[in-house]
Amino acid sequence: MKQWILSICVSFLFVLHAVAMDIRPIELQDNESGYTINYPLYLVDTGQHMLPEEVLKHAGFKPAALPVLSLGVSTAAVWIKMQVVNHSHHSGWNLQIECPPVLQSVRLYRKEGSRLVELFLTDASNPRTKEQIRVNDLLIPLQLPLDSTAEYYIRATSNNILRLPLEIVTLQRAFEQSYLTDMLNGITFGMLMAFALYNLFVYILTRERSYIYYLFYIFFWGFNVFFYNGFLPDILTSLSWLNSAGIIIGLASILSIFFTNSFLQTKKNSPFFYKTGGFMTLLSCIIILTDIFWKGAYAFILIQYLMYPFFIYWFGAGISCLRNGYRPARYYLLGFGSLMLGNAVYNLKDLDMLPDNTFTRTSMHWGTLLESLILSFALASRLNFYQQEKEQIQVKSIAEKKKFLRELLQRQEQEKKRVAMELHDNIGQQLILIKNKAWRLKQLSAQTGRDAIGRTIDHIADIIAQIRAILHRLRPYQMDLMGLSQSIESMVMDACVNHQLRVELMTDINSCYTVDESMHIFRIVQLLTDAAVASNPEVAINFRLTRSASSIGINFNIEKPQQKLVIPPDIHNRLELLDGQIHLKSENNDILIAIQIPFNAR
Repeated sequence: MKQWILSICVSFLFVLHAVAMDIRPIELQDNESGYTINYPLYLVDTGQHMLPEEVLKHAGFKPAALPVLSLGVSTAAVWIKMQVVNHSHHSGWNLQIECPPVLQSVRLYRKEGSRLVELFLTDASNPRTKEQIRVNDLLIPLQLPLDSTAEYYIRATSNNILRLPLEIVTLQRAFEQSYLTDMLNGITFGMLMAFALYNLFVYILTRERSYIYYLFYIFFWGFNVFFYNGFLPDILTSLSWLNSAGIIIGLASILSIFFTNSFLQTKKNSPFFYKTGGFMTLLSCIIILTDIFWKGAYAFILIQYLMYPFFIYWFGAGISCLRNGYRPARYYLLGFGSLMLGNAVYNLKDLDMLPDNTFTRTSMHWGTLLESLILSFALASRLNFYQQEKEQIQVKSIAEKKKFLRELLQRQEQEKKRVAMELHDNIGQQLILIKNKAWRLKQLSAQTGRDAIGRTIDHIADIIAQIRAILHRLRPYQMDLMGLSQSIESMVMDACVNHQLRVELMTDINSCYTVDESMHIFRIVQLLTDAAVASNPEVAINFRLTRSASSIGINFNIEKPQQKLVIPPDIHNRLELLDGQIHLKSENNDILIAIQIPFNAR
């Protein structure tokens, strides 16, 4: 019995509350410039077919469960009923509906007798009429005379979030409230334009696809911000089909996939997410096709469900590439993380899971700006990364080339040493033996035979001398006995025996280089000496060996050469191993050759 009485009391209180909500008017006074409409009475028209006459007679209006009426993503139309009493001394009151999100259509009716008279109509697919007041939020004149009472009905539909923050304000208050939003919109759109132009110019200079993908991605994401603020119909009157979240976000999502694959190089760094990108592109195409063939909120419903798989894809691709050592993925994660955070905060605000304040209301702005800033920096960092990677490859390539040259030249020296030993131990010794036997034969022969044998002995001696000269070129014995400086001097003097030669050795350099480096320097001087002799100088060859604090200098002055001087390629290879430099200069018909080789080059 007690429970039954308690239930009746609760029901009675609820009915009284509903009746009170139904009959409580909004009283406008001079001392206030704005009145927020909380817990409005509303009626859901599921099929969007109810006529104003049916709504007027309908008894199903009920108060909203929350201060701001929010139905989420819905294909229905919603009717709101309110009663307003004007006790102020002016009639310029307006109904303000906060945007974003932009509503697809809004109609305002006023009850006059037993019918509803339409006072205002707007559709997001069409540009604003001249009669509409240009502010960010939707502003509807109430046309309420002084000391009068009126009952208004609002019909609204949306292709995204159906949410209606309502307020009755004066025109001055509306403009004061829109100041911050105007400034934020200007900053957002200006910076997005700047980032887009920056990436366009960089693409023109580098022809890097990542920049063009990111350029169009920024373009369409900027379009999305324009759309949410209701600016697109004013800007692109002839492209009304673009005024839809399904098409804009679908295209932006496809471009984000192209950008992800290009920027992160997922084909190499994360093959799984490279293949997953094709599936995500298919989902984006489904969103676009849904928006084209089924107008309404259906595409946005898909966006709400597919938003989180895209978040997983972006984060997964970034983390996978980062784990594989691709450092620019850090900036990618920060950029898309900022976008995800901003959109998640805004979405939770629309669903009344977060409070409606300046931070949540502008989360789409700061999320988009942070993403654009970080990803633009990431693209620049990626260029630096590629430059460093290129430099590392070049350094590695140079090191490998030097290693190959060093091993090649060492093998050549070893081969020369082997050939020299073969000539000395086999051919040279055999020739000496033949010479000795011929000399003994000469001693035992008659006078007539001695002359012939003597000529043979002289010929054998010439061959032995030539072999010794070849041996000295293949393996200079002076290097082991006298050191580098004396070996160079002896070799130059022997090579230029038929030319006028001036040699100047400033100092001893035997202790400045290793055995292999000394051999390279000796070969360089040897090759240059041969080239100088081959040029057939008319006057003389001047050779100078100097030493400074950190290097040695090898200088040739070939006076009036009669033949073209040819520098053997082997000199450049050996200089590359020694980190040396060679300079050639022609002056007064003379050729000057200057070589600098640093100490302890490795």
